[in-house]
Amino acid sequence: MRRFYTYAITIFFAFVLMGESNILRAEENFFAELVPVESRGGAELAQAAKLGFSQLLVRVSGNESILEQTAFQEAVNNAQEHVVLYSYSEESDGTYLFLEYDDAFVRGLFRDESVPYWEQRRPPVVVWLALDEPYSRRFAARSDDVTLLSPSINRFEARGVEARFPLLDLTDAAAVPVNAVWTRDFDQIRRGSRRYGSEHSLVGRWIDLSDGTKLVDWYYVGPDFEQHHQMRQADVEAIWDVGVDLAVDAMRDSLAVTLQRFEAAKAISITVTGVQSIADYRAVSSVFEALSQLVELRIDAIRGDTLTYRVAGVSSAQEVARLLPRRSGLRIQSASDPAQLDLIWESIQ
Repeated sequence: MRRFYTYAITIFFAFVLMGESNILRAEENFFAELVPVESRGGAELAQAAKLGFSQLLVRVSGNESILEQTAFQEAVNNAQEHVVLYSYSEESDGTYLFLEYDDAFVRGLFRDESVPYWEQRRPPVVVWLALDEPYSRRFAARSDDVTLLSPSINRFEARGVEARFPLLDLTDAAAVPVNAVWTRDFDQIRRGSRRYGSEHSLVGRWIDLSDGTKLVDWYYVGPDFEQHHQMRQADVEAIWDVGVDLAVDAMRDSLAVTLQRFEAAKAISITVTGVQSIADYRAVSSVFEALSQLVELRIDAIRGDTLTYRVAGVSSAQEVARLLPRRSGLRIQSASDPAQLDLIWESIQ
């Protein structure tokens, strides 16, 4: 009997851990989705594969209209062919299907169709929502305004971007007073958002009107520009859809790259100066090796402290620069020539 209970407990914990691991795997794997299902039948699997693949394509492209293009519609219709791994898990709210898709197929699809591709190293967005209340103005807090803020989390997640909310402690109060939103002092917003590891912010001015609608001004505040959209709407989710899309679309346009077929792509020359030791060489090489799934790369020359690379697979030097991770130790010296990118190695501080 004791052995039976031991087996039962082992099986129970195995299912619990499997459920947790599926959730974590979907969060950590850029080419995976977690889809709720009613059953474990073949028809349900095929339908879930289509839904998951649709979600994946929107997330990777940063563009919901991508599903209207013929090549992507066909890929969704044949989604089950591109599943490389799947498993089920039982959660408190039902059964979920973890689906991992063929990353090489996805990249090849974007490359063949010359559609902007937004790789997974994406900066988060800091959300500063200022509320105009009868006797005061304040920032919406995640701890106090759960119902108001929760639709934004789901929308950002669907678009593949992490939302961060300020702590609204004394440090934030000093850096970003609520009136900074009303006076559109975006430099203060930028300084406040850097505390949370981002140069991208979604800023809102929210006024509840007497007829039940809300008058909202949305601002996307990026590293060096802003975009604005004003709306009047009663539906809170619809309001958030517009705000989140404003921010994510602006980020996508400045960060995504257009993959090109290797045989048709023009080579881009990259020079890296300041490489003075074997350790420097290895560090720089590791940065570029991380790009090898998206571009073809080779070393052309090594002269003194300068490395010269030749890259193919994206359309310009500026797009290669977009692929470089933050804090890589490489500083852009010049990317004005589409065929030439000049970098300086400063090491990782």
